[in-house]
Amino acid sequence: MKVSIIVPIYNTEKYLGKCLDSLINQTYSDIEIILINDGSSDNSLNIINDYKKKYKNIILINQDNHGQGYARNCGLKKATGEYIMFVDSDDYVDKNIVLEMVNNIHDSDVVVSNIYKVINDKLVEFNNYIDYGLDRINFMLSHPGPVAKLYRKNILKDKYFLENVYYEDLAFTPVVALNVNKVCYINKCLYYYVIHDDSTMKKKKYNEKMNSIFVVMDYLTNNLKGYSKELEYLYIEHLLYSATLRYLDYPNTYQELVKINGILKKFINWQNNPYYQKKSIKFKLVCLLSFKKKYYLLKIIKNIFGK
Repeated sequence: MKVSIIVPIYNTEKYLGKCLDSLINQTYSDIEIILINDGSSDNSLNIINDYKKKYKNIILINQDNHGQGYARNCGLKKATGEYIMFVDSDDYVDKNIVLEMVNNIHDSDVVVSNIYKVINDKLVEFNNYIDYGLDRINFMLSHPGPVAKLYRKNILKDKYFLENVYYEDLAFTPVVALNVNKVCYINKCLYYYVIHDDSTMKKKKYNEKMNSIFVVMDYLTNNLKGYSKELEYLYIEHLLYSATLRYLDYPNTYQELVKINGILKKFINWQNNPYYQKKSIKFKLVCLLSFKKKYYLLKIIKNIFGK
């Protein structure tokens, strides 16, 4: 059973060697590693070529910069495996991740493992899967990143990433969930997510592409017909909570904050959402302060406790 591992690469020379070493040293052998060099201007392409000369299962797609969504879509079109895995080029994986996931998929559509967040060489365990009772809903509402997951290729046949936007993960995973009936969850950290200052969402300078969140939420609204409570919760978590906290990092974003507030007012009874009701007191407090436009208090809370 062949596994295609898709790796979009853009200016990650500092991390790329560790990432590729973790892939070529997998204990599962039937894999192809599809590397999409998305117009890197650093030494990434030279590093890729060095590995490509040594390992026959590495496939290179070299292209101008189009963004991560476009790069992943190119990898999907090139993939020949029965299973698909995504790895980001500044991260790395456990040497047994492919073997464990293949051995556990059985009749499932997706296998999900937990993640280690790597923060200044410190490992912090992250639960990548929340149990709300039904596998499809669990997958739809859990962390939207496509990494630390093994997909049957056939459930992705009509699903692609949005291109030229941020938050393309959020547009992808809940919609893929529509094709998911059964999920296998491995309660083990097999993926290492490296958090650093060069990460897209950690950059200190404001980028207007952050406003893609509104495009993505519209996309989800158009594609999650029949899942009203789930869609409402996605608005609560990713707009009222996460996007608000992110906008608070930058000056002159009051207009965007007010826009979020206006959108949530359309969900008249959002505080009664069953998935919101299961969240922590801290999560609910942030949402309520955001909804009441208490941005000064939110900044204080964020500075004290972090996101």
